[in-house]
Amino acid sequence: MDETDKKILDMIKGNARMSFQEIGNQLGISRVAAKKRVDKLEKAGIIRGYNTYIKRDDEITMLFDIITAEGAFERVLEYVATRTAYVRQIVTTHKENHIHMVAVSDSSKNLKYLAKMIDKDCGDDIKELHVRQVQEVIKDVYGGIKYEPGSVSNTSADNGNNGRL
Repeated sequence: MDETDKKILDMIKGNARMSFQEIGNQLGISRVAAKKRVDKLEKAGIIRGYNTYIKRDDEITMLFDIITAEGAFERVLEYVATRTAYVRQIVTTHKENHIHMVAVSDSSKNLKYLAKMIDKDCGDDIKELHVRQVQEVIKDVYGGIKYEPGSVSNTSADNGNNGRL
């Protein structure tokens, strides 16, 4: 990946609907050359998809941090990855046996139920489960969210159980 590819990524990060003509114009290359570069980035797996951010005032976001027992990581990961449409993102970290999830719903009851089901169905495989409700998204370059002072959610929750539900 060269500097031109990096510039393309920076451009479409803020506007994934940017046309190849617009990309080419900003970089001083042709529309066709811009398309070929984007295609190459997609085929290489650098661009994995395109998202639309829809702002909903009733949307509630919860963060889940799961630390699995030794040997249980893959089972728990499979469970959380296939159980619900509420889960928007699952990532693993360099912390051993750590799964981080972002789940979104219009109802905190749905997300609390998700947490209870994870605890119930994977309880023996989980050492720690922390669930926190997001109060405010300050910046999300991939979702197109820009910081707007005073955009705080009117709800907050925390499982407050020192690592277990």
